[in-house]
Formats: sequence, C-alpha cells, structure tokens
Amino acid sequence: MKLFLPTLVASVVLMLNGGADALNIKMPGVNYNSRKGPDWAPDSSKCKTASEVQKDMLALKSITDKVRIYSLVDCNQAELVLPAAKNAGLKVHLGVWTTNSHDYLLQEKAKLAGLIDSGLYDDNVIGLHVGSETIYREEINADTAISYMKEIRDYIRSRGKNTPVTIADVIDIYYANQQLIDAVDYVSVNQFSFWERSDVNEGAAVTLDRLKSLRVAAANKGKIIVISEVGWSSGGSDPAAGVASPENQAKFFSDFFQMARSHNFDYYWYVAFDSKWRVTNGGKEVEADFGIFQEDDTMKGNFQGLTVDWKDPRVLRNAGTKLMLSENGGNVYMSSKSSDWLVQEQQVWFFDSTTQQVRSKSSDRCLDAYQPWNGGIVHVYRCMDNENNQKWTYDATTGQLKHATHQGFCLDQDPAQGNKLQLYGCSPSNPNQQWGVIDPNDISDNSDGSVRFYTMESSKPFAQLVRNGDNVAVGFGGSNVDGSQWFYDPNTHLVKAKDSNMCLDAYQPWDGGIVHVYACSTNEVNQR
Repeated sequence: MKLFLPTLVASVVLMLNGGADALNIKMPGVNYNSRKGPDWAPDSSKCKTASEVQKDMLALKSITDKVRIYSLVDCNQAELVLPAAKNAGLKVHLGVWTTNSHDYLLQEKAKLAGLIDSGLYDDNVIGLHVGSETIYREEINADTAISYMKEIRDYIRSRGKNTPVTIADVIDIYYANQQLIDAVDYVSVNQFSFWERSDVNEGAAVTLDRLKSLRVAAANKGKIIVISEVGWSSGGSDPAAGVASPENQAKFFSDFFQMARSHNFDYYWYVAFDSKWRVTNGGKEVEADFGIFQEDDTMKGNFQGLTVDWKDPRVLRNAGTKLMLSENGGNVYMSSKSSDWLVQEQQVWFFDSTTQQVRSKSSDRCLDAYQPWNGGIVHVYRCMDNENNQKWTYDATTGQLKHATHQGFCLDQDPAQGNKLQLYGCSPSNPNQQWGVIDPNDISDNSDGSVRFYTMESSKPFAQLVRNGDNVAVGFGGSNVDGSQWFYDPNTHLVKAKDSNMCLDAYQPWDGGIVHVYACSTNEVNQR
C-alpha cells in the first residue's frame, strides 16, 4: 500500500479581469480553420496568408500539440498548415471535406496526391478524416460515406501511408449506423452539450452520458473513440443552445478537461480562434465565439484568467465490509473489487478541497445529501459549486466522510439494510462510517487505506513500526503483525494507529527523544 490519503485539489479560479497570459495546461488537440472571410470573398480576403497561418500555429503551440483541419482544398489549408505546424512543433490531423458530389471528393483526392508527391505529407500527419457531419446534414448516407472513406484510405495505403482514417460525425449518426464502427480505423464523434441546451454545470456530464453506450459498442469491436469536436460559445445567444458567456465557456472547458483526462479521452477542442466572418457569412454571433483565441491571436480573457488544478482519482472503501462506494445512473451503491472496466469507473471519485465536492468518475456528478436526518437520502446530482448539499470533509483521524453543511452527519453504510448508503449521525468508532481513501491502483482484496512503515536497513525481514500500548517499537514478521497498520493524513500530518485513536507523538526535540503514541489532536504540534 502506498502512502495515500486524498489529495484534495481541484479548483477552477476565474479571474476575468486579470491573470496569466496563458493556460496552465495543454489540451490534446484543437480544431483549426485558416478562413478569415465569407464564402463569396476573393481568396485574398477569405483566406489567411502563409505568414498568418504560421503565426497562428506558434500561438497554438502554447495550448496543444495537435491541430485538426477540415479540408485540403479550401483556402489551400493543408499546403499552408503542414509546414507551419511542423515549424511550431505541432502534429496535424488532416481532413477531407465531402459533399453529395463525388467530383468534390476527387478534388480533395488530387490535393492529397500533391501533398504526398511534394513530401509535405509525412510522419507529422497523425490522422485523416473523410467527411465532417456530411451524413448528419443528409447530403449522403452512411454507406456512401464509407465508400468515400475507403476510396481515400485505399489510395493512401497504395502510396505507403498507414495513417489511421475515419469518418467524423455526430454521436447519433454512429448510434444509428453501427456499420460505421466496423468500417473506420477509429470512431470520430462530434459532441456539443451546448447545442443540446445543457446547463453548463452539467455540460461535461451530459457529454459523458452521450458517449456511454458508444464507448461500450466501440470497445466490443476493438475501436477507440476520439472526440473530434467539443466546445462552448462565449457570446451571442440561440434559443436552441445553452447559455453562452465567457464564464460558462471557461467553466465547461475546465470541467470537460478534468473529465476527459480522468477517462483518458483524446479530443480536439472546437475551435482555436473566434471566427467573426461567420456572422458576415450569414451565421449567428453565437457560432462565431467558440475560440480560445480572438482573431488577432490574443488569448481571450476568460482563458487567460483560468487555472485548472489536478484532481487525483480515489476509491472510498468501507473499513467494515471492504466494499467500495460506487455510482451508476445517479444512484449510489456498494460494490466489491471488479475486473469490469465500467464497474471500476463507478468506484472512482474525485475530491475537491476548494468546493468540498466529491465527484463521480462514472457520471461526472457530485455526491449529494439533501435530507439532514438519520437515514437521509444520498445520491449524485449535477455538480454546482455553491450547492450546500454537496459539501463534504474527510476526517482521516476517524475515517469519516462528514457532511460540511449538515453538521454532525456522516456518510453511513448499513449492512443490515443491504448495505444501504445514507446520511446518519456521526458515531465514533462506527465501522459503518469508517472509510479508507485509496489510490485505485492500490486496491487489494483487504485494503482499507491503511499503510505500514518498514525499515530499510534492518537485516531482519518485515521490520516495521508497531504500536504496543502507549509505546512504539519495531516489530518483525508478516503483514499481520499486531499494531502494524497506520493511517496517514497529508493535510493534518497525523499518523494514527489503525487499532486506536492514538497518534505518533514526539515531544522531546533532541537526539534520542522519546517517540510514543498519544491521543490524536490536530492542534498538537508534536504529532505532525
């Protein structure tokens, strides 16, 4: 067992009137378009120059290592982006635009041939999609989309390129046309909770909900999923969309980043730069404000002032039953160690010391208790930073997960009621309320979050720190040595004996000073 109790770090700090000039994290990828003018404008006004594209790529390197484009032909994007991205240290995901005209596909294919002939298409190209929401727009059907993709894939294979090839479309299209999963090298889906009128507090959770069945279907066929477009607008409005604002864009970005990181999702944020030309082109303002940067390559203020802190995954394991707190479909339950990856996700939680929330990995929703009495319901609900029913604190000394708002109540598992989870009055030494907080990688059949301290220099095996009454000593033997298990709290710095409420204590600050155990106190400096 590693020395772990919860790393309670995860916060979003929004300082919209100041802050750093860059994000403190990098996202996996970002979508890019070299357009700067409407459809009817001449290329000199519609398309960015090579120097402008290079400037964009250098700006994007601060937030990502991959860029994704939609067309090889439009504004001659591929020919400009490929060398500029390489100069900036960026990998490129290429796009072949498709319509209901096979002739247009042939134009893109001819450009693809030229890129290979010239050497611009090299190992810096990491992926290629053929079509972006063409099926969703009802320009072609799924079978035609597959034939287009196979034509391009067969061609690049004939030219010695093994780049993975896919079709990008919305999740519902993949659900309705399962043959797409079989055909593509990997599944590429666009998902916008924003366009589903989601509350921003639940934007990342809705994304996860929408992906759940597709993840299972793809996994069963050995295919990975890449989220090819995801984002939130910072301005404008649309009755068919969520609320667009700088604060909401930053909130969704942070929540989605943390959720995607916890699931190891690969994705491309939509989009790199605001695109005001879309309004000139007849679109709405809300469609033009999805960027991280303004059109002049200046990072938008809501991203300049955004700090995303890490949250470490943890398992909450009951000391009495050795079962783990789990969540599925909004309900909490207890489960044992499992080899099923979906169940494993349901057993993982994230602690946020700033908001005092406990967030489920499975749904990206928060542990919530709204009935402040014995037997009160505990479930998960959309995470809202200021929701008092979602405030919890972990006491490593007692192992209790205490409700910070409903004072005197703790998370309780009742074996007499089928391991029902409930809110109940906190009771010292009650195993129903004692929880080990454990790194998921350290789960064993009898793990409860305790640790052992072994000496490194002893010639005897298993020399370890043990409690013997009020004293401590070095004991020898196997892992079942009496008094050998301890709980360490990195926040209070207390080391508590598992079998008592006694903590390691040293009150003589000199060589040879006495070390013993004494009643635990967070105010006792000799116990830190």
